[in-house]
Amino acid sequence: MEQKQVIPTTFVILGATGDLMAKKIVPALFGLHEVKALPKEFRIVGISRRDWHDEDLRKHVAAILAVKAPHASQELVESFLERVIYHKITFETPEDYVALGEALQRIDEEHQTCSNKLFYLSVPPQFYKTILENIHKAKLAELCDPQGGWTRIVVEKPFGNDEKSARELDMQLAKLFKEDQIYRIDHYLAKETFQNIVTFRFYNNLFENDWGKHTVEKITIREFENIGVEDRGPFYESVGALRDVGQNHLLQMLALTTMDQPVSLTADAIRSKRAEILHTLILLDRAGIKKSTFRAQYDGYRAVKGVAADSQTETYFRVRGYLSHPRWEGVPIILEAGKRLIDPKEKKEITEIEVMLKHPQPCLCPPDRHYRNSIVFHQDPFEGITIHFWAKKPGFTMEAEERVFEFNLRRSERKSQYTEEYEKLLLDCIAGDQTLFTSSEEVAAMWRFVDPIVAAWSNGVVPLRQYAPDSPAIAAEAQVMDDAILAAVTGV
Repeated sequence: MEQKQVIPTTFVILGATGDLMAKKIVPALFGLHEVKALPKEFRIVGISRRDWHDEDLRKHVAAILAVKAPHASQELVESFLERVIYHKITFETPEDYVALGEALQRIDEEHQTCSNKLFYLSVPPQFYKTILENIHKAKLAELCDPQGGWTRIVVEKPFGNDEKSARELDMQLAKLFKEDQIYRIDHYLAKETFQNIVTFRFYNNLFENDWGKHTVEKITIREFENIGVEDRGPFYESVGALRDVGQNHLLQMLALTTMDQPVSLTADAIRSKRAEILHTLILLDRAGIKKSTFRAQYDGYRAVKGVAADSQTETYFRVRGYLSHPRWEGVPIILEAGKRLIDPKEKKEITEIEVMLKHPQPCLCPPDRHYRNSIVFHQDPFEGITIHFWAKKPGFTMEAEERVFEFNLRRSERKSQYTEEYEKLLLDCIAGDQTLFTSSEEVAAMWRFVDPIVAAWSNGVVPLRQYAPDSPAIAAEAQVMDDAILAAVTGV
């Protein structure tokens, strides 16, 4: 994995003392350092408002690695820490950005070249506008040499809180960067299972020719978590489950499952097909939202610090939608996700895409049964693909029983949560590959579908139910209600 990039690269992290730095960025960068995948001359400039010096940040990073990489050698840790320097900024002070520009210029002079520069906004979204305006005033996004290194920016979700704010943020970014310089992170796109959907569909001649309304009865995309909101009360109260995971993760999973085959494996080709299918999501009107959506909140959520005593924020949702794309017309798409939905004895989360196929017509099955096949793409509790089918039961009769073809992506233990995904994402940022990052058109299409639902819920169109935590019972209840409504509509 020796990095072929020879131009020195400076990685500027705004918000270097926050949770994102500790949970995702430092472990990922260290993992890349360990396998020598980073450029040889790679400097990490940590930015925050604390009155720190280089050694303070290095001690902070060392403490993170003691937890996240406890078996790493001292020599390896020290060689990584040598890459780390600190720079203090008050986000609201323009002069501080000028000083940052001077510090970056000194790094260039040290390397005797115009370095690549990657700005990572590891800060709450409310700081984006101020930071971007000050980056613009200090001319930090301008190339120090038109023939030299590149400048790119990484933005974390949530990318806006509705379509309007997302468009406004895009307009701000467009003042500084071109679209090919902007990297919007949805780490689900970097998960091996979901990358494998493209391979499974387009590298094999198994199902793709009939992948659509003629053979698919329903698609269900779910994420059931065993944890609650924990210490994220103020943030979660402001977004809710639908905007936290539905607007981004689940809709990206939908795009990968239903998009048309791209003309190539380039980032532009794949992202355009994801955006194209997302734009075919049929927007729900008030009546449709009332019939096709369900929301609930787990008991005890309102006791979380930072949550309103009369909170109407959902911690579980189920949404049934449809695509207007000719291949998928009439196929129900179920999106559901929530917190505290797993029995503590299980201790395993569920993240999967289930593609339910129609039963054969005519069906050579007993009057009381319908033989259906399904294809399930699993991310949790294991990474893999299962195909459910029917086979003859051994014996003298033609009795059938359900069997499973199962593919496990890997037998070995996975890396800690987020590390592997962020290693890929950060390496792709450096390499200039946007395949695993969302485009502005994808973001807009996803918000366009979600916005009317959020607005209707805030007006009480769909009642907020309560559910007992640590049980999937509420999801079963939502399915029964939705199946009854669907049966009444279709007559099936």
